[in-house]
Amino acid sequence: MNNNQTMKHSILTLALAAGLTLPALAQQPKLGHIDRKEIMLVLPERKDAEAKMQAFAKTLDERLKAMGAEYQAKVGDAQMRADSMTQTEKEMVVREINELEQRIEVAREKAQEDLSKQEEELLAPMVKRTNDAIAAVAAEGNFTYIFDTSTGFVLYFDKGIDIFPLVKTKLGIL
Repeated sequence: MNNNQTMKHSILTLALAAGLTLPALAQQPKLGHIDRKEIMLVLPERKDAEAKMQAFAKTLDERLKAMGAEYQAKVGDAQMRADSMTQTEKEMVVREINELEQRIEVAREKAQEDLSKQEEELLAPMVKRTNDAIAAVAAEGNFTYIFDTSTGFVLYFDKGIDIFPLVKTKLGIL
């Protein structure tokens, strides 16, 4: 390639690059933001979910309290009979108490898992509903990005548009 052809090739390359980037530069992204926690708090179905969570937590708490009462009764009984028990009986009672302690600990861990799972199950439809509303508002408003200000990842927003009222309307919440 001679210098003339190289120069034409370079000019053509620059022209193509400029032609491709100018439309991209002309189109500014449209930014929006929403506080997802706030929108989740105003959902009408949230109260029902909270009531279900509290009832479920109460049931789990009652089971754990019953196990605790059983444990206290066994320990109290063992302490009262300690002087009249043989060594074999004492070892058996200690083993039973230790096994009950382990069952209580497993029950506590399982209760925490069940409570988390219940919360996830109750929140999932609300999260989907808000996601769908946010996506619809973003599409209708031609937004490029929507930031969730409740996550703490957005430290500053000045030019964005708070879509909370739009999403609230989309969800039918007045």
